[in-house]
Amino acid sequence: MTANAVSRLVRSAFPGRNPLATFGDRIEGAVLALGVVVTLLAVPVAGAVGSEMYATHESRVVAEQKSRLQVNAALTEDVPSMDGAAGSETLIETTDAVATWRMPDGLERHGVVRAPYGAEAGTTLRIWVDLSGEPTEPPMTNQGAAFNAIFSAVLLWGLIAGAMALLFGLVRFACMRVRLRWWQLEWELTAPDWTGR
Repeated sequence: MTANAVSRLVRSAFPGRNPLATFGDRIEGAVLALGVVVTLLAVPVAGAVGSEMYATHESRVVAEQKSRLQVNAALTEDVPSMDGAAGSETLIETTDAVATWRMPDGLERHGVVRAPYGAEAGTTLRIWVDLSGEPTEPPMTNQGAAFNAIFSAVLLWGLIAGAMALLFGLVRFACMRVRLRWWQLEWELTAPDWTGR
C-alpha cells in the first residue's frame, strides 16, 4: 500500500474538522476505524483459537497413533477395471474390494477395503485397522493437526475481516444513497433559480 493510499485511508477514517466532511462522512469514518480495530484485534483471537485447536488435535493425534496400526491385506477377488475412458482423469481411483489380513497376534481377519481399479486377487495392500482389526482411516498426524489449526485460525480471521468489510460497504452504500437523495432535494429547490422554470 502506497503512502498516498494510507493517507487517504486515514483521512477517510478521521475527517476531523474538514469543513467539507458531512455527517455521513463521519459515520463512514467511524465504521472504517471500527473495522480496522476489530480486524487487528481479531489476529490474536484467531491465533488463540488456532492454538487451542492444535492442543485439542494433539491429544487426538496421540490417541489415534496408539489405537491404529498398518497391516498388509491381500485381495481375495479381482477388482473390476474402470469402465469408460476415465483413466487418470477420474477423481475416484479406488473402489470397495474384499481382502484378508493378519493382526500382530496372528488372528486372521477379512472385510471390505479400498483397492485400485483393475487390481488382481492376491495383490497386497497396506491398510489401517483399529485395535479390533476393523479397517479405519489413517491416524491424524502432527502435520495434519497443525494444518487444521492454522486453517481454522486464518478462516476465523478472514470471516471477521470480511464481516467488517461488508459492514463498511453497507454503511457506505446507505450513506451514498442518503447523500444522493439530499443532493436531489437541494437541486429541486435550487433548479428553478438557475433554469428559470
